[in-house]
Amino acid sequence: MDRQIVYPGSIPLETDLLNTNKYAMIGLAKLAAAMMGTTTYLRGLTCTPSSPASMVVNVARGEIYSVQNVDNSAYSSLAADTTNTILKQGIVMSSTAFTLTAPTTAGQSINYLIQVTYSDTDSGATVLPYYNAVNPSVAYSGPNNSGTAQNTVRSGVCTVAIKAGVAATTGTQTTPSVDTGYTAAWVITVAQGATTVTAANISTAANAPFLPVAGLVAAVQQNSMTYAADTGAANAYVAQFVPAIPTLADGMRFTFKAKIANTGASTFAANGGSAYPLYSHAHQALQGGEIIANGLIEVEWNSTLMAWVLCGNSGGALPVGAATQSNHAMQFGQATGRLLNIQTFTASGTYTPTPGTTMIEVELVGGSGGTGGCAATSSTTTACTSPGCQGTYALARYSNPTTTAITIGAGGSPGGTSGQGSTGGTSTFGSLLSCPGGQGSYAVTPTNGTITSATGASSAAPTGSGIVNSLYGRGVPNAIQASFGVATNYTAPAQGPFPGTSWGASVDGVYRGASQSAYNGNTGLSGGCRIREFA
Repeated sequence: MDRQIVYPGSIPLETDLLNTNKYAMIGLAKLAAAMMGTTTYLRGLTCTPSSPASMVVNVARGEIYSVQNVDNSAYSSLAADTTNTILKQGIVMSSTAFTLTAPTTAGQSINYLIQVTYSDTDSGATVLPYYNAVNPSVAYSGPNNSGTAQNTVRSGVCTVAIKAGVAATTGTQTTPSVDTGYTAAWVITVAQGATTVTAANISTAANAPFLPVAGLVAAVQQNSMTYAADTGAANAYVAQFVPAIPTLADGMRFTFKAKIANTGASTFAANGGSAYPLYSHAHQALQGGEIIANGLIEVEWNSTLMAWVLCGNSGGALPVGAATQSNHAMQFGQATGRLLNIQTFTASGTYTPTPGTTMIEVELVGGSGGTGGCAATSSTTTACTSPGCQGTYALARYSNPTTTAITIGAGGSPGGTSGQGSTGGTSTFGSLLSCPGGQGSYAVTPTNGTITSATGASSAAPTGSGIVNSLYGRGVPNAIQASFGVATNYTAPAQGPFPGTSWGASVDGVYRGASQSAYNGNTGLSGGCRIREFA
């Protein structure tokens, strides 16, 4: 930072003081730029309704930081400097009130824009005393004793203004565009007939560059500038960070609180930008279950992948099948550690641990039983078949995993006419874990006036080491009711997290109208295996 030099006995010049002011301003501007760069930022300027409520809103005092010329006009004896720019601070020391007007046409609304700009303003005009060489004891009034008033203060001013949009049918009204040189801060929506403005009518303008009111140190400690709540949907996550994210760069990390769990490949969009894929730590598309509702999801930008890579989540691990397992109502402790990757098997194969894996959670499901068949009938009743038992389920955890063979149990074959469906195949994870398949359902023989469905016996329990929790196979719990003579499909319980597998019961049975031919059953759903890997 430059400093003016003066000497004892030298005649002081007005430029000595002017330069001192200028050098201090430039030094502070450079310090501010070291913290904030050259981006325009706002601080304070909170917009709130009046109290008691009315059609008035108040914008609190605050500041704007904006890159400006050092001096657009002469600063007393110092010439204008429009060659060099610095990050200037504009201040407004009192709140600004605005009175809004509601549309007069029924069904319409209007958006108002609060916008902010920086300006250098000269003020404090007064008639100054000047040295009178002819009679030093009597000062001149103004330069050359002209009596002319002169400004005595050059201020960096934060100017707050309001701009009205055009009233339109509610939901179609648009926010007016920001004026040149201004920065959008707030949007206020007023509906026809409104007599008051509430906090619900006021929202932050898109990408408004507000700095934390509590200060940068508190913001760093609280991560308030890198955290936002998700406003998107399952598999399409959206968040608005304040201030807005600058140009994406490798290593940038942000955290969002997911509103809904993911069920498959997902994307993330920040501050209205493009929706980029979300990848696992192993740089693979998500498969479902990696993000839980209300989980805190940390992501890091990777320009090579053009994707956000998951760094972690609220627990390191997720409740197994969180998105699809509600029908089992299972609760158990979560694994610890950082989630690296998820591997899913819907066919037999070999599991190879991802490098860095120290612990795994294995979910295994046996194949479900086949559906029994039913006989032909000439009665006036409706005949049906019922799903077979679901395959058994187990969750197990193992440390220091090695390459392991996986067998996926096939769904049980269907029963023929009046025949029972066969038992589903057993799924295994090496020699460590085994989940038997579900029993096939019995055949159904219709009788006049009665619709019944048979249920198979429960399957054997999963066996092996490391089991945290398990679920036995079950048959259909209730008799199926049907209307006489109406052909309808029975809806089976929901499938689970493994595509095409037997988390729920086997495929649907079928209602048949009267006087139809014999019906063969359906093949059960195959089993599956899902493995979560942790560092």
